Amino acid sequence: MMGIILFLELILAIFMPYIMCAIIAAIIISLITTEKIKSKKFKILIIISIILCVCIILFNIKDERPDDLCAEMNEINDNQSLIGLTKEQVVELLGEPMDKYDGKEDNEVYRYDAGSMDRGLFFFNKAIIFDSSYGCWLNVIFDENDKVKHTTIKYFG
Repeated sequence: MMGIILFLELILAIFMPYIMCAIIAAIIISLITTEKIKSKKFKILIIISIILCVCIILFNIKDERPDDLCAEMNEINDNQSLIGLTKEQVVELLGEPMDKYDGKEDNEVYRYDAGSMDRGLFFFNKAIIFDSSYGCWLNVIFDENDKVKHTTIKYFG
């Protein structure tokens, strides 16, 4: 059941811009053909305003946006820029980890808060539909010599 709901949300999120454009097109057509508005200049002004709003909406729609911390941690992970650093250097650079534990192969792992990822349809920087977010962790995995072996980003709901 949860899978079906997520699937429907995804389909709706993908097609929402097209649905909005169809509704706005219907409004424009009804404005053009109506006899209640007599002035052609006023009709043109309304149509241009609506088209401008549609353009703003369409060019600002994304389904995911990281916050600043998440973007920074994703860049660190993508570049693997911590590889070879010691534990002390990592703590100096990122601060104290929120968690330390033994990972696979008995390698120590430091976990850092990596911000959050917002999901939805966005109007400028505000999610307007399916507004949800999920957190991110940066895991720093050390080798047997206490140097960074690699990093990973984990997302949680």
